[in-house]
Amino acid sequence: IIEKSKKKIFSNKINPSTKTFQALRIFVNKEITELINGITNATRLLRPGGKIIIVSFHSIEDKIVKYFFRSLSENKSVSRYQPKEIQEEILFKLHQKKPIFPSNQELKENHPSRSAKLRCLIKRENFYDFKTDILDKFKDLIEIENLGLEL
Repeated sequence: IIEKSKKKIFSNKINPSTKTFQALRIFVNKEITELINGITNATRLLRPGGKIIIVSFHSIEDKIVKYFFRSLSENKSVSRYQPKEIQEEILFKLHQKKPIFPSNQELKENHPSRSAKLRCLIKRENFYDFKTDILDKFKDLIEIENLGLEL
């Protein structure tokens, strides 16, 4: 059914229903909400000097992790053309800006790791409460997940 409904010509490498079932899994398991809650709660529990290390396997996960890490670790601006907002204190230190990808050896031994991206954040200060706009930023995705409650 999925093959017939898609207009794109597919290569033999990836099954055309892969992304459809991935979307269904994300929706049913509420993976976006769980990821956001998990990162937020881990941030509160972590001691100064502690690290949050997250491996993401698809672009939606990585976008959420990247946004959360950057929003709490650097001065941010709405646009690259506008001046950066003044942030009173930077709560985290990014281990490195770019994600860490699997090595060629890892790819040979573990083919599913090909889409993995590892990001790391180090807690600088001891704090429990902090402000983040991550729920607002990804509100549309969370609303889509919540449609399942209405069904």
